[in-house]
Amino acid sequence: MIERYNWAPVGGVEGKRYVPIIRVSFHTDKACYQLKGSLTEDTGQDPTSQVLSVTTQKTLDAPAGTMNIVLAGDKWFRSQLIMANDLVVVQMGYKTIKGEELSTVMVGLVDRVRRTRSVDNGMTTSIQARDFGKVLIKSNIKFYPEISGGTDKFFLTENGWLAMAKYFQSESIAKGSPAVILDVIMRFILPKLNSVKWTVWDEKKSEPVAKKVDVTNILRYNFAAVPVFLPQFFTLDRYEGSLWNLMERTSTKPFTELFVDVREPLEAWNPGSKPRVVNETIEQSSDQTKAKYPKGEGYYPFPRFPFGKDNSVVSVFLRNTPFSKDAWDKLAVHEVIAADVIDEDLSYSDDEHYNLFWAGTTINPFGFDLKRVAPPSMNKSAVERYGLSPLEVEIEGLAIDPSKPEDTTKLEQMSKAYTLKLKEWFENNHKYLNGSMTVRGKGSYKIGQRLQAPGIMKEFYIESVTQTFNVFDGWSTTLQLTRGRDYKPQTAAKISSAATVAANAAAGKKPASAKTTSEVKADYYTVKQGDSLWSIAAKLYGKGDDWTKLWEANKDMLIKRDDRNTSQHGKYIYVGQILKLPGGK
Repeated sequence: MIERYNWAPVGGVEGKRYVPIIRVSFHTDKACYQLKGSLTEDTGQDPTSQVLSVTTQKTLDAPAGTMNIVLAGDKWFRSQLIMANDLVVVQMGYKTIKGEELSTVMVGLVDRVRRTRSVDNGMTTSIQARDFGKVLIKSNIKFYPEISGGTDKFFLTENGWLAMAKYFQSESIAKGSPAVILDVIMRFILPKLNSVKWTVWDEKKSEPVAKKVDVTNILRYNFAAVPVFLPQFFTLDRYEGSLWNLMERTSTKPFTELFVDVREPLEAWNPGSKPRVVNETIEQSSDQTKAKYPKGEGYYPFPRFPFGKDNSVVSVFLRNTPFSKDAWDKLAVHEVIAADVIDEDLSYSDDEHYNLFWAGTTINPFGFDLKRVAPPSMNKSAVERYGLSPLEVEIEGLAIDPSKPEDTTKLEQMSKAYTLKLKEWFENNHKYLNGSMTVRGKGSYKIGQRLQAPGIMKEFYIESVTQTFNVFDGWSTTLQLTRGRDYKPQTAAKISSAATVAANAAAGKKPASAKTTSEVKADYYTVKQGDSLWSIAAKLYGKGDDWTKLWEANKDMLIKRDDRNTSQHGKYIYVGQILKLPGGK
């Protein structure tokens, strides 16, 4: 599935362009403040904008995304209308002839509200916030028997702490795969550590309706089956620290990815073979599975609470790292054309080049040197060129019974299999393009997706997304990209015979019975949403620079349709237009 982005007019209506717009909603106990920031097509800043700027950043290996929001005036601060830990939703998109098309970029909680004054903007209110990864960071596991008196029974014998410790020691979590362990953490332990209730307003109603929700209504989860069993009973019953650190220890990085993000439902839980965040077999994770648990202790409430017009959900995702070909091909894909790129900084580097690899376990109940049985794997030619650069990964432990000789074989096989994965994934890092690309704003870019750039014939892995909106300067998206590699775009566009017949009829031509179907298809191309002359040329000829061929063959028609093409050659094309291809008759 490729998502295209188009700055040309859509729907065949002249003079209608995309106009950036942002919606920021603050859900407080008293009201839902729905604030907007936008640009106008002709004059720039919209004088009715209440939001002056917004910057959001989401990075794959960071536990929480960040938001920085600047509002006009200081009434939000002075009247304490917005307070710490209020829920905030950021949506970005465009006004089009169809109305507002918005994507939910981030959902989180306010950290700080402060008043600032500047010469340019006067008095403003600045708000810092983090996404719902904040909840996992601030949920701390620690035993406090000193405060067990009074009405607080959490740390007393059969209430709270010891009851929670039993979950750690139970068979389902003491020995299980990462998905099973994380499932228990999300269903049983997180609700005990964080019992906060937020007031959330349903903005889809004509008049927003307030609801009280807790963390299990908002923070959903979707975990993949990871083929490793971990003996977490070695540490979990004595663990003290943040819940996020515990969850990271349970995952097996870099073989898995654990992150919090907001996604549209279809990508979060897409059926069949369509792109979704977690494509592997799901284990203890679907809403249907969670709904089967009886209400009461340990129940994960259903249904979830969605946000925005796109009904996005906030989730914790655990997935196997998608660097193998099958998993890579299943990732959602965006296509960026040359006209969208504002700035790029891409390079080849040996900063993260590795040439000796080993994966094993720090807990070895057999007492032998695992590296001697399952030795590291080395790329000799790379060592000779770059020097020795090792990458060793230690998994905290495996569920292995020392009394069973066959488990020795399991340990060896695990070490060899994961060592080969490390080598396959990382030995060519110096051959990949890495860096950043700033493009015209788009709210649906998400971490862990793919980006294709037909102009340079490369595709990338998106590791970080920064959205920057300012009513004075516009909207841009900066993507941190890794694993840039060659890809093969579609070599030909398929045109329906009905469209071709319609084009000929409009031109007063009769069907050319002497031509084959393939010859007719080769003569014309019907413009689709998201197309530009550059992307069409890249698709048809394998080189975006050949767009001038299309321009020369169609310039009279394009200028007649939109005279702005006279000075900006071929920039304004419309969905449904039929272009004559060079060489066609």
